[in-house]
Amino acid sequence: MISINNGFFYQEVKFTLSNNGIQYKLRFWVMKNKYFDEIRNKRLDREKSNLNNKGVKNKKRNKGASLVYVLVILSIISAFSINFVYYVQQKKDMIFLKSHKETKIEKKFLIQKENQNIERILKNGINFDGNLVLLEKKERYFDSVLKKDGQNAELKNLIFLGKDIESIGNYRIKSISDESDNEYSLPLEENKVYGELKVIFARKILDEEILFCEKIVFKRVSPLEVEMRVVESEFL
Repeated sequence: MISINNGFFYQEVKFTLSNNGIQYKLRFWVMKNKYFDEIRNKRLDREKSNLNNKGVKNKKRNKGASLVYVLVILSIISAFSINFVYYVQQKKDMIFLKSHKETKIEKKFLIQKENQNIERILKNGINFDGNLVLLEKKERYFDSVLKKDGQNAELKNLIFLGKDIESIGNYRIKSISDESDNEYSLPLEENKVYGELKVIFARKILDEEILFCEKIVFKRVSPLEVEMRVVESEFL
């Protein structure tokens, strides 16, 4: 049975106890207050709300932290990508420069060896078909070939011979041009006065093309003879 008085609830509670065969019946009233119940319920609701709000805040905080982590990771990836691209480009440039440098060094080395070979030939001469032939100028190594004339050997300039004939140093004529860049084909006429000509000789050594250039002038010395003279020569 429940009784209400001044906001208090009175609830009757009955108990039966037994002791040594004797039974005792107890009855008492438990007082409950509606006001305190409301306070307790409000407190429970507030604690529940706080827990929910805390959960929402934690979720927002976690979401914010996750966003920060994502931004940090993206920045790291971006920096790595930029550095990687820069590294690849630098590596490519270094390989190109190294290859270019090695090519220049190799060509310079080959030219040095050619000069040494020329000096040796100028000093010792060439043994041709049992005859010792001495070269008076280094240009003969590039522009002339040895030919048999009876029992003797003579030097013949490549510009008066056919195409693809090699010189003493295994050079061939690559091009002939004048000051106006007019091209000339082989062979040139021996008894003709040309303007100043630029003759380029070429030879392949270890897959490297070695070029040698001569500038020559012509002068008639008699009705049947034209003198040819080299005025400038160099490796290109």
